[in-house]
Amino acid sequence: MHERIITTGDLYEMFRVGALNLSANSEYVNSINVFPIPDGDTGTNMNATISGAVKAGQSAKDKPIGEFSQIIAKAAVMNARGNSGVILSQFIKGMSLSLAGKTEVDVKGFADAMNAGWEKSYEVVANPTEGTMLTVMREAGEKTAQKIEAGTTIGEYIFAYCNEARASLMRTPELLPVLKKAGVIDSGGAGFTYIAEGMMKAVNGEEVSSVSGEVAATASVDTSAFNADSELTFGYCTEFILQLQNAKVDTASFPLSTVTDYLDSVGGESVVAFKDDDIIKVHVHTFDPGKILSEIRKYGEFLTVKIENMNLQHSENIEYFEKKGDKPSTEHKKFATVVVASGEGVADAFSQMGVDEVVSGGQTMNTSTQDFLDAFDKVDADNIFVYPNNSNIVMAANLAAQSYDKAKVRVIPTKTIAEGYSAISMLDVENDDFDSSAENQKEVASFVTTIEVTYSVRDTTIDGFDVRKNDYICISGKKLVACSKSRVDAVKAALDNTADFSDKQLMTVFAGKDSDNSEIEEIKAYAESKNKYIEVCVLIGGQDVYSYIIGLE
Repeated sequence: MHERIITTGDLYEMFRVGALNLSANSEYVNSINVFPIPDGDTGTNMNATISGAVKAGQSAKDKPIGEFSQIIAKAAVMNARGNSGVILSQFIKGMSLSLAGKTEVDVKGFADAMNAGWEKSYEVVANPTEGTMLTVMREAGEKTAQKIEAGTTIGEYIFAYCNEARASLMRTPELLPVLKKAGVIDSGGAGFTYIAEGMMKAVNGEEVSSVSGEVAATASVDTSAFNADSELTFGYCTEFILQLQNAKVDTASFPLSTVTDYLDSVGGESVVAFKDDDIIKVHVHTFDPGKILSEIRKYGEFLTVKIENMNLQHSENIEYFEKKGDKPSTEHKKFATVVVASGEGVADAFSQMGVDEVVSGGQTMNTSTQDFLDAFDKVDADNIFVYPNNSNIVMAANLAAQSYDKAKVRVIPTKTIAEGYSAISMLDVENDDFDSSAENQKEVASFVTTIEVTYSVRDTTIDGFDVRKNDYICISGKKLVACSKSRVDAVKAALDNTADFSDKQLMTVFAGKDSDNSEIEEIKAYAESKNKYIEVCVLIGGQDVYSYIIGLE
């Protein structure tokens, strides 16, 4: 690696080793969430985001650094999971904007890109909070840039950057009282610091050993559904990323409609396409992918191409829907609903309410931007309502909604399963004013009080409670509201601490994998003794992490 010049290969190595270093420490990052619950996923989300970028960068190392950075930025956005992952993807996006058009950069140019990264990250957060990974990004970038002199090497810069990042990370509890009370540093800031330290290792020629940081192997394909006597009846699912070429078109002004109009003219179905600078990503169902690829290549060159036989996919889908006693719908709809859920029982509950697509996701594995885009394509509707059902997934849902141009997507920012369940129950399917309907559902969700019941994974003091490891705890909103050695007693205390419980009329209990029938009956009886007007509805959710998710409305 050069002392004062960073090439594409250098930048790739920095991201690759940075991703490996994060992966090697992701379990620690997961463990330092503010609430001591077994759902830490910050490290997992950030790892999925940057690993996706590294995978895309493997085949682009011979391109100028500007083009390379655009490719990994797009991949980071598509793989972004959770708030931390989305913020990290925007950091990489900001870097790519700063590096656009460059073949290589000097130390100052790289520092400018790192600062452009945090500036872009701040833009995606509606109300940026200091004491988070945003602060670590900003302070490390600003303070280190001020130290650059004429002879500063990349090694000296990245060493200073890591020192500033660590120092900023250690200050996060002083800036964010909730961290100080919980006795932890910011988990997202820790994840970002591990990436920066990995970059420093790459500059120094060091390697990081981490199996989980590598890209997971592709799932095997069951070919038994299509043999030598089979007939292709469903065509091919075709996806590609096209790099527009200046030698072929005016990349800056090239209209996406040129591609989408052509796909429509040749009978392409389920077309999803978007343009980001001079990159176009397309998903289309067709019986002749070769014809489409030949035509589209008139405008540029392919970065990736994926073609899958949909007879195989259809066979898998039929098996799934037969198990559910249902059939897949191919009818184009005026509106559709997409819900994120974890737990077979929770997913079935939403399906029984008429939800069109249930996307697997939740606390331990947040839904990615690409997962949402795939779901939007499946439902095939003019208008789509989306229910993230987790505060850490709302940002990815919004990012996907902004990227999708085949339908008008409205994200109902539900932060819990209970909020989503209540909002959907009040969806007026006869109301053609979709904006009004979306606002009504947001209002319904806002009146739901959710109590999530789990156990502590460490000793801590938070919200006035001295919590010991393995204590049962109840969380409502962003506060710990009860703690006890007994799970039932913890739930009873949480109900006692719900100020307006006497005014509630419906209590929905989603029972998790480790729930207990006798406990459920005791909780039900206690709720009815405290509020004679309450109706208690118990659903077997089967979710992980939370023994009970209780919705009060």
